This record gives sequence, C-alpha cells and structure tokens, in this order.
Amino acid sequence: MKWLLGAGLALLPLVGTRTTSARTHTRANHFFLKNGDRVCFYGASITKQRFYPVDVETYVLTRYPKLHVRFLNVGVGGDGVAGGWAGPIALRLRRDVFPFKPTVVTINDLPMNDTQYRPFNPKVFRKFCAGYVHLIKSLKKHLPGVRIVLILPPPYDDITHATRFPGGINGVLLRYCKFIRHVAVQYHLPCVNMNQPLVKVLTRAKKINVSLARQIIPGRLHPSAAGHLVMAQALLKAWGARATVTAVTIDAKTQRVVAEKHTVVKGLKITRGTLFWTQADRALPMPVMSLHENWPQFPPVGLWPAPLLRMATTNPVTALTIKLSGFMHALDRQPLRVTHLPATNYVLRIDGHLMGQFTRAELAHGVNLAALPTPMLMQSYKVMDLAWQSAQIWFTAWRQVEFPMANIGITPPFLVNTNSSASARKAVSRIMHDFQRLQDVVIRKERQTARCVPHHYELIPQGR
Repeated sequence: MKWLLGAGLALLPLVGTRTTSARTHTRANHFFLKNGDRVCFYGASITKQRFYPVDVETYVLTRYPKLHVRFLNVGVGGDGVAGGWAGPIALRLRRDVFPFKPTVVTINDLPMNDTQYRPFNPKVFRKFCAGYVHLIKSLKKHLPGVRIVLILPPPYDDITHATRFPGGINGVLLRYCKFIRHVAVQYHLPCVNMNQPLVKVLTRAKKINVSLARQIIPGRLHPSAAGHLVMAQALLKAWGARATVTAVTIDAKTQRVVAEKHTVVKGLKITRGTLFWTQADRALPMPVMSLHENWPQFPPVGLWPAPLLRMATTNPVTALTIKLSGFMHALDRQPLRVTHLPATNYVLRIDGHLMGQFTRAELAHGVNLAALPTPMLMQSYKVMDLAWQSAQIWFTAWRQVEFPMANIGITPPFLVNTNSSASARKAVSRIMHDFQRLQDVVIRKERQTARCVPHHYELIPQGR
C-alpha cells in the first residue's frame, strides 16, 4: 500500500498505481444522464440556493425533452462532511438521500464549511479527509451502482477583494480540492471543477468592471444566480452536454436545405424574394435564470414564485458573466444560416413575430436564434418556471414539515423513533406523500411544456 502525501499530511491510502482521469467520461454525443435517472444534489448552503440544480434540470428538460430524469436537492446551510444542524451525516443520508434511491449523487460545497474560513489547519483537514471518504463509502454501501460525481466547489472570492490572510480562504479551499481529486482517482469517480471557471470569470470581470465583478459572488461566499450559471455550465459540460440546440443551413439560390440538425425543415419555398419554411425542432434553447429577471441571492424557503420574465430588461451582471464564461458557445448554439441571398437586408419572423433585421452577410455567417426572443425561448422560460416550482414544492415539504417535526421527535416511519407515536409518524408521511403527488403533477406539466411544436419562418427582404 502506498500513501499519497499532500501538504505534509497522509491523505489517502492508494492501492496499486492506477491513475485514472478524474473527469466525467462521456463518449462523443453521449450525455451522462440516462432515461430514468434520479439525481440527488448533496451539499451545503450553495447547493441550498437551488440555482445551479434548477439550471441543470432546465437544461435536461429543454435539450433532451424525451429524457425522463428526476432531481432532488438536499443542500443544508452550514453542513460539512460530518453533517451539521440538520443532523449528523448518518441521519442526513438516511433521511434525506437514501429514501429517494438516487442513481446519481453529486457532492459539492461541503469543504466550504469544513475549512472554517481560517488559515490551513492540519487537524481540521484530517477530519475532513476522513469524513469525506466515509461519505463516499456510505453512499456506495447503501446505494449499489450509484454514480457519484465529486465537485470541486466554487471559490471564495479572494479575487475581487483583498485576501484576509496570505493565500486567502480560496487558497485553503484549493488544498481541500486537491484531496478531492485524489479521492476521485482512488475510487474512479468523475470530478468536476467549479472553482477554476468562476475564478477565471471573476479575474476577467475585475479588469472590466470591479463593481459588477463583485456581484457575481456577493458577500464573497454564495454565488448569485449568474455565478451559479457558470457552475451549471461546468457540470453540464463535464457530463457531455450538447452545445447545439438546432442547426439549419439553407441555400437560397438552389432553394435547398443544405443541413439540418436536431430539427426537420419542411415546405421550403421562395415567393417574390421571401423565404418560407416550417421547422419541427427536437430541442429548445436554454433560458438564463437571471438575465431578464431579478432573482434574490437567497430565495425564501416556501412556495415562493419565480420572478416574472421581463425581456426588455437585461441584468448587467448576468450579461457580463455569460459573455466571459462563453456560455452561449458552450451550451446554447442555435445557428440559422442562409446563403446566396440576393437582397442586402432581411427581416426574420417566426410565427409572425419579428425577431430582428439582419444583413445578408450576417445570415450567411449564421444567426444564433438562442440569443433572440423566439417563441421557442419563451417556451423554455415557462419550462424553467415549472422546474423551479417543482424544486420548491419538495424543498418546502422537506424543510418546513419533515425537519420541524423531526426536531420535536416526530419522524416518518422509515426513521424509527421510539419517542414519537405511530400515528404521528404516519401523519408526517401522509403530508410528505401529498407534497410528492403535487410535485408529480408539476413534473408532468414540465414535460408537457417542454414538448417541441412546429414553428413557421419567414425571411423577408427589407422594405417589403
């Protein structure tokens, strides 16, 4: 047996010398999630914010509308590898994770609290190492075949603010991240880096506008919804997420569809210079949670409604974050190319709605429809709203029913507690069951709303 050394500490016993990559392995055009998967997001207060989990759920619903995947968020503020105020780790897993029977579990921001936001402490670090390995072993033991995804947590913002001590809190966090990488190698688990992408965005944003940069992670610890978008992007790309929504190329000269991807183009014709066609897409563009809406950094626990969509408004922090992270190129490409057009300028309409005016050169190069207020994007925002409501329903039941009842000794039947009566335990279970039925209704509506429908296109020479 060999010992892997780091920071002067014995971190983890390694068997053999195999050095498997810590990345999520996905073959080309193969997404990590499978039909029927049940994904559990396990973590602390950053996961509790619910933004990146809802981003991921929305992406899956809109990009793979026929893929049935269920999601669960069990983030608890202040948690570490040993648990926290919501109970020790054994109770957390037995109450919050195992009953869901997840096929995929992501482990994210626990190291944040385990660092204690202080300079590196070897004794504290050893406890984290032991607790982290115990968490993985417990998941593997009780959930045979579960696919565990380790996540290097987002940074503490020592980039747009001065560090509190040499190396800063994020420097300490990176030492914990190094250990997580080693654990990923030892157990042959995928490891996703959410720290580095946000550090890059913060570093670049600071050079452009310090005030906006500091709003990406307000308070230095909990990212805004815009910051969570970078986190979701990192996870989705590691999972082999498809960047292209749809892609269409039309040759106006030959009146021919040259290429179509994830869509079917029908009825192409040209009448007096205007191009007409219908598209039956197989995917929807990705809505961005905080680009046209004002989302709070900490959504209330409860059935809190998502902010209304206001396309006329653009959040500058989110817009800057999208630009610097390369989000559109990485996850949201929907190019429409039309070549050999005779006129200089054209108006694009979809279902009779004006999408914009474009030059012949712009159309030949390709217009990204995902960046326009298309009927498809409006549909996607409705899907995101339902994804948020679905997450809220379960989160409300969990945090406002199951937790409080457990605190006074009344727990569901699967957690036998001699201090609570059988009737009280059954009552809690009935309430939780009713919330789950309500969530089932919303999930069905999510999937119905995500179904693609045909759309009618007109490309009109300007002035006609």
